Amino acid sequence: MTAVQLLRLFDFVYATSIVGWLGAILFFSFGVAPIIFAVLDPESAAKFVRRLFPRYYLWIAIASVISLASFTSRPLVYPELRAWNNLIVQGLLLAVILIALYCGNSLTPAINKARDAGETQKPRFDALHKRSVRLNVAMLAIGIYCVFAFETRSAPQSAGIVELSVEDKAEYERRLRETLNELLEAKAKRSAQRRGAEPVPTP
Repeated sequence: MTAVQLLRLFDFVYATSIVGWLGAILFFSFGVAPIIFAVLDPESAAKFVRRLFPRYYLWIAIASVISLASFTSRPLVYPELRAWNNLIVQGLLLAVILIALYCGNSLTPAINKARDAGETQKPRFDALHKRSVRLNVAMLAIGIYCVFAFETRSAPQSAGIVELSVEDKAEYERRLRETLNELLEAKAKRSAQRRGAEPVPTP
């Protein structure tokens, strides 16, 4: 594959995975969540959310890993894409991965435990629920920024990293061996000259 084709592939995977987890957040926040407690009774709604949240955060984590991997692969074919603003996007994607793992493996079980404890743990439940909302808003903001950064990205200015043909590789290796042999011969000559210039030690 050419550099252009690889870049298009990485961009496609990146855009698809970004839309995947960003769309999940948007759909859950504005589509699913308002309906759950309006249609289901509190007990059924709680059971539904408990089943949904682990898969919801796992989906975000997996899609974010794919986003980070595909975005990080872009500079491998176009070196000029190794810019500081790309580090910002990579850091934000890593933050989404960590947030999703934290919410799915630590925060959600803590929320469920506080809910099961009843009224005695209601302040803790409210605090943890607010934290969950804030973290989801943070992931949503990061996703929107990543989409904006992707849409306003600059086009590569070079032809990218060009893969050598079999003949070019053979010629390159031949010249490399010749250069190394010449360097070794020159080093051996200099060593011999230095040894010849050294005075012979007297007994």
